[in-house]
Amino acid sequence: MPRMAAKTDAQLTVDVDRLFRRLDRIEKQLRLVSEKVGLPMEDPGLGLPSEVVELVRAGDRLGAVKKYRELTNASADEAREAIAAL
Repeated sequence: MPRMAAKTDAQLTVDVDRLFRRLDRIEKQLRLVSEKVGLPMEDPGLGLPSEVVELVRAGDRLGAVKKYRELTNASADEAREAIAAL
């Protein structure tokens, strides 16, 4: 089996950004479909500080964990769980 070349940080960033944009489009479509069939979709960011949600959407999960801890005085485990739920 051929070995894949390692990607640079810049290439990985581009790939992750592309995946987040795709996921965002899928979630928007899922919301529309769920509304049409009468099963509203729960917003996983509901109740989290907007700054935290923005960081996650920007791809900065570590920054989101830190900001969540700063704003809520949560433990590291609690913050990671809250961010993982998004």
